[in-house]
Amino acid sequence: MRNSNALRTFVCALLALMAVLVAPTVAGASSGQLSLIQDDAEMFGERSGEDPAAAMREMKDLGVDVLRTNVLFYRVYTRINDRVKPAGFDTSDPSEPLYNWSATDRIVSLARANGIKLLFTVSGPGPHWASEQPSRCRFNRICTWKPKPAEFGAFTAAVAKRYRGQVDWYALYNEPNLYTWITPEITRTKFGRVETGGVYYRKLWSAGYKAIRSYDPSRRGRVLFGEVAAISAPLPMLYASLCLGPDGKPFRGRLRSLHGCGGRPAKLNIGGWAIHPYNQGGFGPPSRRTSSKVALPQQYLPRLHRLMGQAAARGRVPGGRGIYITEFGYQTNPPDPGSTISPTRQGQYINESDRLFAGDRRIKTVAQYQLVDVRDPLQYNSGLRFAGGQKKPSYEAYRLPIVVTRRSARTVEVYGQVRPARQARRMGQFQKPELQFRRGGSFRTVARPSPNSVGIFRLNQSRAGAANGSWRIKWQNPLTGGVSYSRVAKAGQPLRYYRD
Repeated sequence: MRNSNALRTFVCALLALMAVLVAPTVAGASSGQLSLIQDDAEMFGERSGEDPAAAMREMKDLGVDVLRTNVLFYRVYTRINDRVKPAGFDTSDPSEPLYNWSATDRIVSLARANGIKLLFTVSGPGPHWASEQPSRCRFNRICTWKPKPAEFGAFTAAVAKRYRGQVDWYALYNEPNLYTWITPEITRTKFGRVETGGVYYRKLWSAGYKAIRSYDPSRRGRVLFGEVAAISAPLPMLYASLCLGPDGKPFRGRLRSLHGCGGRPAKLNIGGWAIHPYNQGGFGPPSRRTSSKVALPQQYLPRLHRLMGQAAARGRVPGGRGIYITEFGYQTNPPDPGSTISPTRQGQYINESDRLFAGDRRIKTVAQYQLVDVRDPLQYNSGLRFAGGQKKPSYEAYRLPIVVTRRSARTVEVYGQVRPARQARRMGQFQKPELQFRRGGSFRTVARPSPNSVGIFRLNQSRAGAANGSWRIKWQNPLTGGVSYSRVAKAGQPLRYYRD
């Protein structure tokens, strides 16, 4: 009798387990990652024939949650070649006649009208007089040489005063680990390498943060730190900006003073870590490895996780802050002859990157750099449209991401997103998407998932041929008045971070 009961219990447990494995259950879909986009050329109307209002509506229809824009000192101040600060000019006063805020004002107005949040990256370079050595600034050239923290802080104050309560996040300085934004990057001394860019970045960030804390205090907990490019040694620069060596330990000896880290370094009240984790400048697929130990492409974010933990443990920053991907994308050929990524493959890679990031609960935003390509094929061309306006295949892939991961011959995980879900719900017209499957015939609907607040869902699907068939998402789109389809996806291997 005891053996019979034990056998019955075992059989019941086995059947229950099989039911779990076979049933099309919903996997965890708790990711609340917001979708961010940036296209300053489009939004500032820098190219003829552009319509920033139409571009903003298009971003809304694509499901963009956050618009990032660079608020650049030299762009707002109208005489960048001035080597001497004009008499009586108050850098912190947004009403100064030498400031031109019109393009940024329009962006703010359009974003608010379309229900899109705003991230301002307030950044230099500034006019030549905002350098510690204006003599190093070349005429008719943007000057990146040793920016004055006090002047940058005053400019940030002007931004915060003008847009108080209208900006959702601030980030301070764009790609400070690149010489195109701050020079010099490094200084070589007999005591070792000094991360000069990191030294200046700490000062610049601190000055900007104090201005936001004073003039837009409700956002003092939403000031992001970093905005580093994946290339050009972002990790040593970030460590140094926090008065830590590459090993995560405080500087010692002369390197301590050369990095401006005497005494007890101040704790920076950062609101999050902002990064641009392009892989090989937007030319590499999500699975590409790197030989660099100091780069920060998308697959190597455990390096940033380690830095975050070390910095918090040393009291340099608060712990528990999120990661904000604020610039990211894939360059396509056409138009760029240097890229090996086709416009079709671009859509797949965008989706796969979103899936990779969805597995990291620290990440708060995913990003798409450019809505539309620029006209020069040799410049950055990672848009969802070609320069002439034609949509790339990645356009719809961005709107409805899908990634299918093989679990076995008959079981897959389907990761999907209805990116415009938040906007559709605001209209009160959201409908569940249809998950469709095809194996040899036509597509048929096999599930109607329930996406979360930002449209993300994950489903385990078990059926004959699941790993060999084709999958797509179909959605009745109230924003366009028609039907939207994702790209057609096949099952692939799991996407994971690489670890050193």
